[in-house]
Amino acid sequence: MPIICQYRSKLASFIFPIVFVAFLTSVIAAAWLAIGGGGDAALMLLSALTFMVVIAWVGLNLTASFEFEVETAQVLHLIRLGTWERRTRFCRFDEVAAFTVKGIHNRARVQTWWEYQVAMLLKSGRLVGVSEASVKSVFDSNRLAERLATAVGCEYFPGENQKTVQVAIAGAHPVFEYRDWNWSDVISEFGLPTIASLMFFGAIVVFIVALVVILS
Repeated sequence: MPIICQYRSKLASFIFPIVFVAFLTSVIAAAWLAIGGGGDAALMLLSALTFMVVIAWVGLNLTASFEFEVETAQVLHLIRLGTWERRTRFCRFDEVAAFTVKGIHNRARVQTWWEYQVAMLLKSGRLVGVSEASVKSVFDSNRLAERLATAVGCEYFPGENQKTVQVAIAGAHPVFEYRDWNWSDVISEFGLPTIASLMFFGAIVVFIVALVVILS
């Protein structure tokens, strides 16, 4: 049986803002239709509602995962949407240098917390997150990383508590460094979610302005 690790794509951060924008658009179209917008308003309302339902369905049914096939000694990348799925070979086991765990420092107003994600280092130097970030202790993620390293037959480096990982040397004999979280980590980890948040708040502003213009 393969070892399967699901993860959440960073692009999934855009699902809710897009659905929210479509919802606000449908409200504007409904208001326009109510004051006599006619066929154009009805078409806009139908299009916005259809788009909103489709994107919401995609968000609820889209999954992504890595499958570690011991029998064929390869890592597969699987994307599934409802009954449709696309499975492609990501790499061979002999292309994997090591597994480790990186920390992700989250902030929300005055609250801060750490999540830990299993990361796979390829001999090319590419570091890939292969699991969902977990709020559990680093030791839980370390156990998964060690299990994957044993299955693949490569080195395992345990992650450190409240530290992120930096690859000092890649290749056949990798070396990892574990360091404190910094602003470059914030940009690389939360860049797309931040854009999604700005899109969300921007949509609210545009909605208010558009509604005032239509109803005035």
